[in-house]
Amino acid sequence: MPGSQPPLFGVKVIDLSEQVPGPNTTRLLTGLGADVLKIERPDEGDRLRHRPAMFEAENRGKRSLAIDLKNAEGRATLLRMVADADVFVEGYRPGVTDRLGIGFKDLIAVNPRLVYVSISGYGASGPYRDLPGHDFQYLSFVGAIPAPLPEHAANYVPTTLPVADLGTSLYASLAIVLALHERRGNPESFVGKQIDVAMADCALSMMEPRIAEAMHEESSAAALVRPGYGVYGTKDGRYVTIGALEDHFWARLAKAVDLPELLGPEYATFPLRKQHIAEIEATLRPRIQEFERDGLIELLIRHDVPVAPLNDLHEPLADKHFIDRGMIIRNEGAPHTRVSEWPAALADFADRSLLTAAPAVGEHSIEILREAGFSADEIDELIRAGTVVAQTS
Repeated sequence: MPGSQPPLFGVKVIDLSEQVPGPNTTRLLTGLGADVLKIERPDEGDRLRHRPAMFEAENRGKRSLAIDLKNAEGRATLLRMVADADVFVEGYRPGVTDRLGIGFKDLIAVNPRLVYVSISGYGASGPYRDLPGHDFQYLSFVGAIPAPLPEHAANYVPTTLPVADLGTSLYASLAIVLALHERRGNPESFVGKQIDVAMADCALSMMEPRIAEAMHEESSAAALVRPGYGVYGTKDGRYVTIGALEDHFWARLAKAVDLPELLGPEYATFPLRKQHIAEIEATLRPRIQEFERDGLIELLIRHDVPVAPLNDLHEPLADKHFIDRGMIIRNEGAPHTRVSEWPAALADFADRSLLTAAPAVGEHSIEILREAGFSADEIDELIRAGTVVAQTS
């Protein structure tokens, strides 16, 4: 968005989060113009640094301050910085920031208008609040992962998309923007607020339509019966996904693959087809298996049937559609092609030039402290005491 300021220009975000959900949230805020200060532990920084490519992807455009929050000077330093911040993001389990002396009540005492965002697995309340977890556990809890066949359980990977992680990021980003909007609209009456973002809550919210449908079925398994909708193997050992749920798509699919026997009245509607799933599977899958993948895709596209190749993680980077949409980023001198950090829908609001290389641990410690009003002597003492770690060239 050349020539104009991004919507979050001037917003200061202090980010204590690690791994994916919090950093993905603040990377989006960075692209929207916010100044994100990444607060890291002095020893090794964000634990996601052990996965360098992912760390780089989630932390572009941020500045790093390495500070020991387990001692009084470290906490005092952070509190001083929070005084003029707009947003504070943390991703600890509930209660950790309170024990560190940087909980909501601690920070609101120095900045009454702060938006304090807590991202955790199960939220600040409830019997699961103290449990550890990752994306996979939250999806399991909310019914998003169908049970595998016993013979496939050892190698079962239902999706490579971390839905709970990234769904949480989107909900958290929306909550932050709404809070800032509220504050801007009511600057005198706005009081700081804590936003409790539970990854399991976010995953369950995204499951709402699927669970609503299941409530009208005799079992969860019955809700997942979808004739003409799924992954199908092809003659060349590859796979496609087909989505012929609607009656008109079903008719087109049956005609395209020359299966007139699936066009009888007993298959005319989706509810009827569900009753005949066994016959459909026994007829449709072997027929699909007679086609090579690319030829089948061309055939079904000609008949206006929803179909797509089952791509691996590399194939989207060469896809002509995503390239045309500006979703694939190729920079001269960069070792790898990468995917756009946001969809084309946000192109008029976000600025990719703000996403500079992810920082080293403590790369901007001195710069950030100077901006916060710390004197050279104060900074030197913090570094000498080991409270702050600064990268030096």
